[in-house]
Amino acid sequence: MKIYKFGGSSIKNSKRVKTLSKVIKSVGYKNTVIVISAIGKTTNKLEKVVNTYFLKKYPYIFLFEIEKNHLKMIKNLFFNKNYYVLNILFYFNNIYFFLKKNNILNYNFIYDQIVGAGELISTKIVSDYLNYKNIKNILIDCRNFIKTDNCFREAHVNWKQTNKQIKKLNNKFSYLTQGFIGADNNYYTTTLGREGSDYTASIFSYCLNAKSQTTWKDVPGILNADPKVFKTTTFLKSISFEEAFELSYYGASIIHINTLHPLKTKKIPLYVRSFFLPKKKGTLIKKKQQINFKNSFFILKKNTILLSFFIKNNFVETNIIFNFFSKIKILLIQYSSISLTVCLEDKFNNIMNIIFNLKKKFIIKKRNNVELYTIIHYKKYNEKNFVKNKKILLRQINFDTAQWVLNKNI
Repeated sequence: MKIYKFGGSSIKNSKRVKTLSKVIKSVGYKNTVIVISAIGKTTNKLEKVVNTYFLKKYPYIFLFEIEKNHLKMIKNLFFNKNYYVLNILFYFNNIYFFLKKNNILNYNFIYDQIVGAGELISTKIVSDYLNYKNIKNILIDCRNFIKTDNCFREAHVNWKQTNKQIKKLNNKFSYLTQGFIGADNNYYTTTLGREGSDYTASIFSYCLNAKSQTTWKDVPGILNADPKVFKTTTFLKSISFEEAFELSYYGASIIHINTLHPLKTKKIPLYVRSFFLPKKKGTLIKKKQQINFKNSFFILKKNTILLSFFIKNNFVETNIIFNFFSKIKILLIQYSSISLTVCLEDKFNNIMNIIFNLKKKFIIKKRNNVELYTIIHYKKYNEKNFVKNKKILLRQINFDTAQWVLNKNI
């Protein structure tokens, strides 16, 4: 089987959904699993619903707006829209019911039950439209197949249960399902982390021993730098899984990092292609044949935190510090006999807890909203314009990778 994944931008309006149907028809959809994200920006809007609800404010104004946008899309896609409207209202009524009846005051639990609905709604619309256009597919609820623990917002896959469920699919059919979500043993919705739809696709690829996986984007493939940030970029026909790991880890918005592990394990090729240019091959991510140092990769990671620990006694007890970093992503680390500094990403707001627990042992300095620049396959001449007119807070250079932490206000 082949696995296709389409992100939120590919279905952000009715015009894009129509384009998606043409792409699927042109590249072939038999024996495929198509993974779909929530409609563009819906996840962000549902997060507002969660935040206002959790603060005991009125969340319905945001929910009304989301509902209105989806109903408008249905109106533009279907001639006889009433039947399809009723299908979508079912999902929104479930959200209203949850907001009214829920008595579990756990933010992460509430988040998954509400935000996870975005994918359920989008896949219903897209599946109905494809069938409406005679592109036959079977809509399946991903929660029946991807089984996880109950670590809400960052759930871990139960691979044994998941593999058993996914292998029940008949490879003679074409399926359409949700990205991003799964379910725990109590059938509560769980999510796999932001941008987790890519990961969902690779879970299906792994369990079905897929021939290939394709991520469809609004760009022609992978560039060696973000064109919104860097003036000169190079299109990459292929890169290794190892290079893709590094790009994803340091902040390049290409592929969710968890996506790559299952594919690499089973040597399943991953294509990144444009749904605007479906005849183009895009970029291939594959098993490493040999290291190619021809292209350097440039990555900017914004809104990171620089945290420094200075000793009060004799030396820096790094083991004590690292015990608190289990849920924090460290992007750069530098230490000496008297200090330890880390540049990190704090998705779950755990920094203040670390500072509270360690302030008696260390002098701690924290700087918010710094920028981390990373060059992979570093060459000396890369540096010239990279840090020009910037205040360097930290620098680290090794054989193949160079990083700078810069004050973005300078």
